[in-house]
Amino acid sequence: MDKNKLILRLLNEPYFLKEKELFDQLMGENSVWWLEEEGSGKKIFLFKTSGNLCGYLRQKNCLPWLRKGKREKRRFNQCPHNFKIFSLPIRLNDSVLYLYICHFRKDTPLLAIECLNNSLRLIVDKIKKEEELKEIYETVRPRAIALSTVHTVHRLIASTLNLDELLPRIARLCLQVLRAKKCIISLVDPLKKIIIPKTFIDLEDKNATVKKIAFHKLRYERWVIRSAKPYLQKNLLCVPLIDQDVMGTIRIENRQTGEPFNSAEKEILTVLGEQAVVAIKNAQLYEERGRIIWGSIRSLAALLEIRLPSTYTHPIGFVEIVLEIGKELKLPEEEMEALKYAALLLDAGKISIPDEILMKPAKLTGKEYSMVKEHPIKSAEIVGTIEAMKPAVPLIMHHHERYDGKGYPMGLRREEIPLGARIIALADAFEAMVCKRPYRGKSMSIEEAVKEIKKSAGAQFDPRVVKAFLKLIKEKRIKQIICRMQERR
Repeated sequence: MDKNKLILRLLNEPYFLKEKELFDQLMGENSVWWLEEEGSGKKIFLFKTSGNLCGYLRQKNCLPWLRKGKREKRRFNQCPHNFKIFSLPIRLNDSVLYLYICHFRKDTPLLAIECLNNSLRLIVDKIKKEEELKEIYETVRPRAIALSTVHTVHRLIASTLNLDELLPRIARLCLQVLRAKKCIISLVDPLKKIIIPKTFIDLEDKNATVKKIAFHKLRYERWVIRSAKPYLQKNLLCVPLIDQDVMGTIRIENRQTGEPFNSAEKEILTVLGEQAVVAIKNAQLYEERGRIIWGSIRSLAALLEIRLPSTYTHPIGFVEIVLEIGKELKLPEEEMEALKYAALLLDAGKISIPDEILMKPAKLTGKEYSMVKEHPIKSAEIVGTIEAMKPAVPLIMHHHERYDGKGYPMGLRREEIPLGARIIALADAFEAMVCKRPYRGKSMSIEEAVKEIKKSAGAQFDPRVVKAFLKLIKEKRIKQIICRMQERR
């Protein structure tokens, strides 16, 4: 505890003020209370009299005499100016302060001196202990908050591997923990070596977006990335996100209480940033894995298009339709991914069907139709050999099941059919109606196909999927995809 804190606390301590009042009542006059740091020769007045100070105290001539008195270890003395003087040593870390009470002449009873001495010691000890506890609290608090946020960030890591969802969640956590008003999370593009703002949340501006952040406003981020050190000023705190190199920054601004940021908040945000790096890195690796898998699946789909007649494979627009329906039904991220993979490799099993059957314009014989009906199983067998595609296997296997149980290959009905398979079934039928097929003389218009879909709700198709599909048709999202597909054909 330093002397400035002690002085401030003494002047605001009710018990200390009461001691001064009682002492003056006992002496019948206003005493002077002041401090001197050992060896400094400087007086710090706590309470002065309303009148003039004596010449000794005013001209500092009493200080040598007081030091002599301390050497003689006398606590209560009389100065050369015939004033009584009381001294109390206060030890602060490596230094000693002396509290002096002087400028009174009346003799003080020994019991009163002892009471005053004990009271002042208790008051000073109380203040010192309170300050020590406060320092301990200020040291422990940020670590405790940081530790509690570690668990929260771990939950964030498990909650999503989608970077676009993860970063806003981390930003909101930063705002909540540190009670700030703004948070910006930026990442470094490893190839272009530029800083890209990814998330911007402003509690006072609901329309805040990363597009509103001008490049020159990232000067704090540039400094933090270059130095790999936190940046702290009154209303702004920016910390680096460090993996092997600095991969980005978290910046918060303006505390909700109006108070400035301090070293405690810097420590909390640093720990939070260290945990956020794990979550961000996992999400980036997951996205990279997804890009590699998607590229591999696209390559397989391209090989299928080469092997199979182009009019009997699903174009990329078919995948878009399937995913639009999935979004409308609010499928989770993992199910959306399985839906995307399944839609692209839906026809892998058709590779085993002879071209003359696939291209046959006339009605298929019973044997030929049986061969065609086996393609979902064949597709599932082919796709099932790829580890990342296993969640898509049930969707591929059952995309020709009917809601009423009259489909194939297993005759499943209603909720027995995976929801993704029910979505693909509707999209497959719709695309077959509006796009040219060898077994269909003329394709239908979108309006005609929609009527057929409506008629088959509850029989061939899941009514809930039909409802989502019709909403998309009304919003013209699917019409735009179909128009692009027809142009490509």
